[in-house]
Amino acid sequence: MDRRAFLLGAGGTASALAGCADLGALGDDRSEERDLPERPADPTPDSVAAYVAEYEEVRAHNYHVRRGATEVTVDAVATFDHASGDDRFATAQHAGTVYREDDGDRSVGELYGEPVPYLVAPDRTLRLPVERRRVGAGASGGPPNEPTPPLGVRLCNVTDGPREFAVTVVRQSVAGGANADDGATGPADEAITDESTGTVLSTTVALDPTSAVELLGVTDVRGGYRVTARMENDGVTGQGRIEVGLPSADRAPNVDVVVDEAGVSAWHLPSFDRI
Repeated sequence: MDRRAFLLGAGGTASALAGCADLGALGDDRSEERDLPERPADPTPDSVAAYVAEYEEVRAHNYHVRRGATEVTVDAVATFDHASGDDRFATAQHAGTVYREDDGDRSVGELYGEPVPYLVAPDRTLRLPVERRRVGAGASGGPPNEPTPPLGVRLCNVTDGPREFAVTVVRQSVAGGANADDGATGPADEAITDESTGTVLSTTVALDPTSAVELLGVTDVRGGYRVTARMENDGVTGQGRIEVGLPSADRAPNVDVVVDEAGVSAWHLPSFDRI
């Protein structure tokens, strides 16, 4: 269902917010602020996903109520992504409807938010604003009727200071029969030994504190890739590195790179069912 368009009442206006809510029923409090949920005492994948979805819902609900909405109905879904020590990472997405009244005219606006990452730690919950950059050439490497989810890299800075990454993606092999942009084809996976010809992305990315950047559409050529993200801070170098095969997770970013106070880590991301 495409919720990107607005449905406007006669004489009314509506606005959208890139961040909304979860699965709970709103009852009779559709024009009153709600309390944020408490972090789960036992942060299992299921409890973290449920908590993040509810947090996203309440956050969006309150945002619109504070701006004069007479009624807000929002839903959200969330997926647990991975854990690092006591930190838990998840992704949430929302959709919903907001109602307003202006001089007797009632307007109806539909809300829709792109997926957004969360950090859930014992002492804090962070919702990371996302900047999305489409960086790939978009060459298709999959057979007809079998679309290949493109390779995407999500960079998350959960520290209180700015960080800069040097990101490199190198194609290490091409799946047999794929129409690779370098012309490599064959009945079996074909290894690429020359890193200079296998490099499909080399860029530098600056991240603000507690924020995220997604590098989307890096490539959709089926095969194997190595993703490396290097960062230097106060003379200390950190690196996250991971191997990923394509097709991979069914979502825009399928690799996660996180920088926190302990350094840099890289993770595979699971599939995400969009709302």
